[in-house]
Amino acid sequence: MNTQKLIGYALGPLGSAAASAIALPLISWYFSAEDIGRIVLLQTVAGMVLLVMGLGLDQAYIREYHAAENKPALFKNIFILPLALIIAACVALFFKLELPAQWILNLSAPSLGLLCIIFIFTTFITRYLSAILRMQERAYAFSLSQLIPKILILLLILLYIFFNLPKTTFNLILAYALAQVLTVAVLALQTRSEVCQAMRSSMSLPLMRETLRYGLPLALGGLAYWGLSSIDRFLLKQLADLSELGVYSMAVSFGAIALIFQSIFSTIWAPMVFKWVKEGVNLDKISGIVDVMLALCVAILCLVGLFSPLVPLLLPEKYAPVQFILLSSILFPLLYTLTEVTGIGINVSKRTWLITVFSLLALLCNLGLLYFLIPKLGARGAAMSTAVSFWLFFVMKTEASLRLWQPLPRLKVYGTTFACLAVCLAYTYAGNRDNYFAFAAVWLITLIWLCLQHKQVLHRVFTTLSGRLKQR
Repeated sequence: MNTQKLIGYALGPLGSAAASAIALPLISWYFSAEDIGRIVLLQTVAGMVLLVMGLGLDQAYIREYHAAENKPALFKNIFILPLALIIAACVALFFKLELPAQWILNLSAPSLGLLCIIFIFTTFITRYLSAILRMQERAYAFSLSQLIPKILILLLILLYIFFNLPKTTFNLILAYALAQVLTVAVLALQTRSEVCQAMRSSMSLPLMRETLRYGLPLALGGLAYWGLSSIDRFLLKQLADLSELGVYSMAVSFGAIALIFQSIFSTIWAPMVFKWVKEGVNLDKISGIVDVMLALCVAILCLVGLFSPLVPLLLPEKYAPVQFILLSSILFPLLYTLTEVTGIGINVSKRTWLITVFSLLALLCNLGLLYFLIPKLGARGAAMSTAVSFWLFFVMKTEASLRLWQPLPRLKVYGTTFACLAVCLAYTYAGNRDNYFAFAAVWLITLIWLCLQHKQVLHRVFTTLSGRLKQR
């Protein structure tokens, strides 16, 4: 993949993070913590619907794309069944609009229920249309699909503040729903040619069976993984309150700095590896990529820890615990990104059912820890529980991949990630303004050590960048 495409893929997550970094403090000052908790629950449920009704066919599309001779037909065969399922569900709920609002938001209002349905449906469509751009390697167009909703939410919140509009749950949900609707409109324009070709293509039962055979285990695994990554929000709502969920959600949202890393890498990695496997090239590079990714994850954790005292300066006083919850919250996406590399052997060997087993085991661990820690520690306990469970998931998936496909340096991978986990847990549990400098010393020493360990790689990067700047 050339530099231009890499930059193109990076623009979406980077721009989205920048827009979110501005929007989140504004939302925290303008709307209540309870409403922030509600919007996070809506986004979480939308993710579950995508998994359940998508049947894993979006992943099958990515897996089969390069091998498919008729790509429009492939898209039609993976899209038609999930589309039919979500339309049927939306039509059924349309006759009882207060139900989605009750289930998700704890509010009984048909208008909110309608907005929930619109948000979930458009999020679903966005996923499939953006997959076309991703697989065609239309990097800038794909990034635009990620960037548009974040910028629109920011603009709408600014309009609310400028015109001093009511600080209601309806207005907050409306902003998110409108942003998704406009994103779908842009994606429809970008992919209109491919969608028209797909509509003219014929259905193929053998192809549908084949994609379902690959996708369904992934959907089950994805659902279990969704439970692992999302159950903390629902239990916080049940065992604490929406206000505590709002504080936790703000920490997770600020953890989007790691989602930049995850989003860029995940977008590029899976299609690239499947292409390597098909062509039988570059497989010897996996170990080196793991080493670099491990160092990047550690560096990001250290940088976030060092700058964590800046977060409370941007938020109201009630969000003060976010500084300490943030580090454990950011560990989830970092470990997930790392397991994309260390666990890729499961996907290559098509043993995807193992992901379901590992996700369920980690979910059980998370449930036990959440029930124990949330009543005692609230949002801090939720972050710590999920961090431990994600590390367990990471170890199980990595170990299975090593046994099924290529060996990797176990001691280095497990030892480094466990040390990261221990520091994150310590900072979340015992961190305060008095002992911050002790933690900061650890992070600073680690960063210096990483720079010394990877000085040749850093020198090559700086040389390449300076050369490109001189050419311009």
